[in-house]
Amino acid sequence: MKRALKILALIIICTLFGSYASAQTKVNKEELKIEIENLYNNRSKVFINGDLSALQSYFDTSHKYGEWALEHEIKRVKYLKHWAYQRNIEFKDVKSSVILYKVYNTKKGVRLALKELYKFNYFYKNDSNPTINSFGVGIKHTVDLTKKNDKWVIFSDWYTDCFEDALKSYTGDITPWDFSKDEVFSIENCPKVINENYEGRYDRLKAIKYADKYCGASLDYNTDYKYNKKYKDYNGIGGDCTNFASQVLGDKDAGGLKFDGSWHCNYPKYGMAEGSKAFVNADAFRNYLLYSGKGKLIKRGDFKQLITPIEGYPCGSVQKLEPGDLICYAKGHDIDHFAIVTSWDSRGYPLINSHTTDRYHVPWDLGWGDKNIFFHLIHIR
Repeated sequence: MKRALKILALIIICTLFGSYASAQTKVNKEELKIEIENLYNNRSKVFINGDLSALQSYFDTSHKYGEWALEHEIKRVKYLKHWAYQRNIEFKDVKSSVILYKVYNTKKGVRLALKELYKFNYFYKNDSNPTINSFGVGIKHTVDLTKKNDKWVIFSDWYTDCFEDALKSYTGDITPWDFSKDEVFSIENCPKVINENYEGRYDRLKAIKYADKYCGASLDYNTDYKYNKKYKDYNGIGGDCTNFASQVLGDKDAGGLKFDGSWHCNYPKYGMAEGSKAFVNADAFRNYLLYSGKGKLIKRGDFKQLITPIEGYPCGSVQKLEPGDLICYAKGHDIDHFAIVTSWDSRGYPLINSHTTDRYHVPWDLGWGDKNIFFHLIHIR
């Protein structure tokens, strides 16, 4: 994704060319892991309580990078609460854990290279006996911490954000967002039962098992949160979402669809596998699927169009999706992202996995709220 590429480029620049002056006192890595986890978890409480003013204490706003980080976090809170309001959803809690890769001493304090693993728990407010649904998100950060009043705070924080493409409508000030007069979408209750006996050349169940194992954000705590090492990782050079979707369809341990002259991957004896243009490029992949006959377009539309009831499908066109189908995300006519349908929540809301910002069983439209966003629902034959 284009914005993801720009942000990751900034991360690389910061990491390679930032000032790593030696601090007089070395900071314990395990202590820092606890500190940043506590900081992120305290920050995430605002997703639940909505107290935007509380966020200010977690950022050093004496300079522009701290101001930007704070404003961005305020927008994220406003968006998530707005998204939940319109779907009659309430978040029970949001928790973060951290995999800390590296620590560098800097003039201001410390720089951390880490992966943040979010777990979101939510339920539908109008259910008589609410079920807790959960999804996971994995985000790689390069974050600078500095001491303020003898407490670690965020000096700067660079990362690819799972909400990025939905934040344009929100302001970064602490004025509460009033969405009480906004439309609440009617999300019908359409529980999904997954067929355990799918037949055909595409192994749907193996495909979603692969997508769960290698998505990088699984809620299975026995995972190592890593991608499949035999494939090249395109994060930082255009994004890895299409490469991952192609793996789910074609890897021998996943969907097992046969390669051909346009859509294929080369597996060298040494080094990582690299795919053809149709394997790794979003526009080319979408066109290949539809023109090759491997995929069929169920419907293209905005969110409201795709959840509007149609004959036989009270939850709209999204109800036609099956395990291992794909959702293509477009900004106008520009194909920007791919995700794999892997599960459904308690009311039959489709959930997806993807790469670049790593997602595990995330509601299919979460983070894609701009009016220029269109979704292409693609059924794999």
